[in-house]
Amino acid sequence: MSDNNLSFDELMDLPLADSSPLKSPISGPIIPDLQESPSPLSGNVVSARRKRPAEDMSQFAGEVARAHKLPKAEHDELATYSKMGRAEQSIAMMGHIFALKRQQNLIIPADAAWAVPKRLHSKISEHAAILIADSSIPAYRNDKIGPSKLLMDMVLANPDWGFGLHLKSEKDAMDTLSSEVSLVLTAKRNTIKTVVISSLGSSPPEGSEQRTDALDIVELSHLLISKLKVRVKVDIRLCGRVAILRKLIAEKNDNTYWGAVDRQLANVRKKHPDPVKQSKWIKQHMLDPDLALYKHVELKDLASGPGVPFVPMAGPSRLPDASDDE
Repeated sequence: MSDNNLSFDELMDLPLADSSPLKSPISGPIIPDLQESPSPLSGNVVSARRKRPAEDMSQFAGEVARAHKLPKAEHDELATYSKMGRAEQSIAMMGHIFALKRQQNLIIPADAAWAVPKRLHSKISEHAAILIADSSIPAYRNDKIGPSKLLMDMVLANPDWGFGLHLKSEKDAMDTLSSEVSLVLTAKRNTIKTVVISSLGSSPPEGSEQRTDALDIVELSHLLISKLKVRVKVDIRLCGRVAILRKLIAEKNDNTYWGAVDRQLANVRKKHPDPVKQSKWIKQHMLDPDLALYKHVELKDLASGPGVPFVPMAGPSRLPDASDDE
């Protein structure tokens, strides 16, 4: 049977014939037995192997730096990077990525800050004017006994104005509210100061002790409550307080004015703790001299209110609340 008709496996089973016409070994490559053949390389040759040096890319780094017009510091950094091994380059690249992420976090805008609603701003402005026009208020800038704390308490007590109860625990919202109250009260104080300055008139003419073109204390009081847009009755108590404000504006017409007002009101309370004595001192040393210096007006027709003018220890005699809304 011809070998061409046999399969490969069948050919493998055939015995090797002794009468093979081949008289000499087959020339050509012989597949060695890898398990038994010794390594063609001696131990000395193996130990003498050396890693091929990495390709120097500094020249290419220079071309890239020039193409991108990198400054010298970045050019040098790129050249150093080009001489690193793969592992070193990977680590350096991760370091740059972390730095970029940190920078990105810095420029991402923060969550939108809480903003004062229009209704709340309106309420703060309205009640700030009422508080600062109250003749019994003990201070104008003092944070502990002045209108700032009183107004903050009013806002927190009336969440329907626009500052919800949940906002009390949020520092940013509380800071924003405090800033809003401060700005509004500053504007109201500036209104009072401007009006009082406008009421001073001109220096007295020769031979007279009374200033010309000045407003009398009643006119000034009416103008103040008109500018503040509040409904307050002009009584002797209010005139006494306005006389104090006008007395001090002539002495401290600068940025220390309101601090001086608070300080003098505290001095009156300390020196005359009795309300009756306070009222007598204010009339004798503030109200009567004001009538003589600026313009005389009869006060007997004014309502005296619950008492003659005095400087209370506590806050306003009545704090507005939500029931005042119409």
